[in-house]
Amino acid sequence: MSELIKPTPEKLDYFKANLNYIVEDQNLAQNAKIENCIGSVKVPVGIAGPLKIKGSDGTDDMFYAPLATCEATLVASCARGCKLFNAGGGVEFKVLRSNMTRAPVFWFTNSEHAAAFYDLVPGLLSEFQSIAHTTSRYARLVRIEPQILGSTVHVLFEYSCGDAAGQNMATFATQEVCDHFARSETALSMKLERVTVEGQRTSEKSLSWANILNSRGVAVTAWGIVTPDACQDILGTSTWDLYQGIQSSKDAAIRNGQLGYSLNQANVVAAMFIACGQDAASVSESSWSHLIAEFDRETDNLRLSTYLPSLPVGTVGGGSGLDTQREALRILKCTGAGSKGRLAGLIASFALALDVSTGAAVTNNTFAASHRRFGRSGDSTKAKL
Repeated sequence: MSELIKPTPEKLDYFKANLNYIVEDQNLAQNAKIENCIGSVKVPVGIAGPLKIKGSDGTDDMFYAPLATCEATLVASCARGCKLFNAGGGVEFKVLRSNMTRAPVFWFTNSEHAAAFYDLVPGLLSEFQSIAHTTSRYARLVRIEPQILGSTVHVLFEYSCGDAAGQNMATFATQEVCDHFARSETALSMKLERVTVEGQRTSEKSLSWANILNSRGVAVTAWGIVTPDACQDILGTSTWDLYQGIQSSKDAAIRNGQLGYSLNQANVVAAMFIACGQDAASVSESSWSHLIAEFDRETDNLRLSTYLPSLPVGTVGGGSGLDTQREALRILKCTGAGSKGRLAGLIASFALALDVSTGAAVTNNTFAASHRRFGRSGDSTKAKL
């Protein structure tokens, strides 16, 4: 590492001595894939559940969710939602799509050459696939789509990446394709000036309508039934009042220009991302969700569903390699082939459980009281669920 970016040993010792919340753990430090590592920051982890979950990938079991968070009431509220859905038969989920994208930029001397390359791109898929597939046993290029911006062409590369989240897989494969093409006679004849591996057309770690509509990561929907008896007994409100509360807040969210609609599903996304070794910054592009409530006037049941279009999660490789994170994935039974879809489905299911509990707390006016009780009254934060 360059001495320009590597702190002196004295400076590292200074940080260790003065940042009291940092724990020096040699075993963790040896496995961590970061630079200038001086230790780790511990985040409290609570367990929510059990929640009966049935999924499109053969999932059918009771699950507990590890939630890494410093926010009081979060675990208790999620656990309460789990209890509610269990009374109605549990939650089901379906994985709708799984991909990863990268979007290199091809720079030309003028728009005429860019337009010619735009026309050429669809016919390059087979060639690009053969190059990309040499970089990984799992990353598979499935689609390319060009877009002209002035004298540049931004080409969306879409991959399937097995059970890996795939950001690095897509990067390495795309770079190899770009390097190969840049050396080709075709590139020389079209006056290609240079290629950069990403032009932010993928909106990585940013929220965008493109990823909401087309997905980047795993797209998943989860749903469950709230029965009137369980709603009254567990949440302290009726299904009709809960339905009205959700619809009213949805109207306000629309008036406010909110993107998507949920109460606080991102809380579960962030807490499970951290506990399960996912890229925490990807919470930004995972924050869009859509809660839908449907009231059955014949039974007074309330049907709730949520849709999360972009969960860039993985159960192999990357940040999920540390022992503590492997343990979290084992708790979730997210090991082996096909586990990425299960992880996404579980995140959506527990996010739905948190949302219904939060909605009920607002509906029956116990939201402030619960935060005061769990967040400010000492040992009550450790109360049994």
